[in-house]
Amino acid sequence: MSLPNWFTLRADDSFELGPRLFPGRIWTASGCFAYGLSGHDMTASDLASPYVGLGAVVTKTVTPAPRTGNPMPRLCELPTGAINSIGLENVGFDAFLQDILPQLEKMAVPTVVSLAASRPDEFGEMVQRLYGSAAGYEHWHGVELNLSCPNVAEGGHDFGGDPDTVAKCVAASRPRLPDRALLVKLTPNVADIASLAAAAGHAGADAISAINTVVGLDVDLKTGRPVLPRRFGGYSGPGVLPIALAKVDEIINKAQIPVVGVGGISTAEDALKFFALGAVAVQVGTAQMRDPFAAAELVKELSGQ
Repeated sequence: MSLPNWFTLRADDSFELGPRLFPGRIWTASGCFAYGLSGHDMTASDLASPYVGLGAVVTKTVTPAPRTGNPMPRLCELPTGAINSIGLENVGFDAFLQDILPQLEKMAVPTVVSLAASRPDEFGEMVQRLYGSAAGYEHWHGVELNLSCPNVAEGGHDFGGDPDTVAKCVAASRPRLPDRALLVKLTPNVADIASLAAAAGHAGADAISAINTVVGLDVDLKTGRPVLPRRFGGYSGPGVLPIALAKVDEIINKAQIPVVGVGGISTAEDALKFFALGAVAVQVGTAQMRDPFAAAELVKELSGQ
């Protein structure tokens, strides 16, 4: 494609985010490329692997203990995206540190680790252990605190919707992550996302990842019941692009903190819209689940190749 004159970046150029130099501006979103280990045996006619040019793979979210996730079915494809209720299924923090993170480093995957917990101090404890295990790793670039998953309600509430609690989660993590980037992933299911972003920034976050999925529901007309056993799920894909753009614009203009744009990116044109608003990088989510080369293809297009 012909890139617009105002777009002077190269998607595969390195850039600074907080204390870290990232190798590129196109990332994969958490949960959409598994832990980042599943694509090394894949090739395409124009790409050696799905990792070519990526700035980061944000891992599947890891929780303190293993999780089996929500009952099946967990994912329903829709004409304009998908609705999911995975329930943060993952191997647990101990297995991630022992088995997965060393493999990511060995395979030179640029990595941001997504973490979820149920208390602010638990985030701090996980970050401290992560740093102790991987402080010398070259390809581990930082942490994304997942404060916004709408499918798991630890303690009966979404603590990522309260500015004070967001600040406490960041404050518990920042001192334990001295030379890696600290990002906070925020929910769009709030009236004032900018106040959450500002709270994260004041507490020490380097950037905001926005947005996470929008709460949604679909109905199976054969049964007359919601398609997901837990009724509600996280809606993602092309249909949320205008919502994501609006929330990113709000954060950039009101909170004065760098933003990594997420939500509805399928094409180079979609990604350019986030960059036009001032995003420093973007993450590819649902499109990456459908095509493991989606993010790498965007790198090619947005680098003028």
